[in-house]
Amino acid sequence: MRNPASESPVVPIATPAALEWCGVSLDLGEFAIQEVSVRVDPGQWVCIVGSTGAGKTLLLEVAAGFLRPGSGCVLRNGQDITTLPPERRRIAYVPQDDLLFPHLDVRSNLLFGVRRRDTAVMERLASIADDLGIAHLLRRKIDAISGGEAQRIALGRALLLDLDLLLLDECTSALDEETREIIGAFLAVERRSRDLSVVQVTHESAGALRLADVIVSMDKGRLVNRETGVRTSPVERIGGIG
Repeated sequence: MRNPASESPVVPIATPAALEWCGVSLDLGEFAIQEVSVRVDPGQWVCIVGSTGAGKTLLLEVAAGFLRPGSGCVLRNGQDITTLPPERRRIAYVPQDDLLFPHLDVRSNLLFGVRRRDTAVMERLASIADDLGIAHLLRRKIDAISGGEAQRIALGRALLLDLDLLLLDECTSALDEETREIIGAFLAVERRSRDLSVVQVTHESAGALRLADVIVSMDKGRLVNRETGVRTSPVERIGGIG
């Protein structure tokens, strides 16, 4: 007969993070990110808030592969991706400045980077364009759209890549409040239905509270008060935000 007391305890296996910055530092001379560590669990929405110039965008660019940290590493599903080029990281990134292609129409911009062009993809394109309120713009040139429309196109392009990690850098800053609420509700549905992990950068902490599971704050290249504070479902406040 087995003696339960003599058996080794079962140690649960931790689920790898969808994305993790581990002690990341980056010195650009006039500004530096200093030993930043943030974990994004699968299916989690993490909001990084802070004033302009806090280092939020740089942190996303390190994760996306456009900047390489001087020290520390970036993990994706438990794998070190610090030295991988952006196209091999399987991360959808919506930059603050949209980065649309002016020689392509809206439809071609949405499909840029999408390899398959089958019926399912075309149906997904039509659905996303309708939900983002840009279906009427598909044949329009980029120089004939507004800043808010450009942000929605960039967001739609990222979603069409059908990846499970989405980085958003002030992606609704050019939208009015009503449209921002509509896009936020749409993203919340996308997150649940497609099991997305989301990292959102914003300086508007009030809006972040409505969508995020976890909120961290940055100031002058550092995380502020990284200890977990009071848990207020569904938001875990870190750094006194909210």
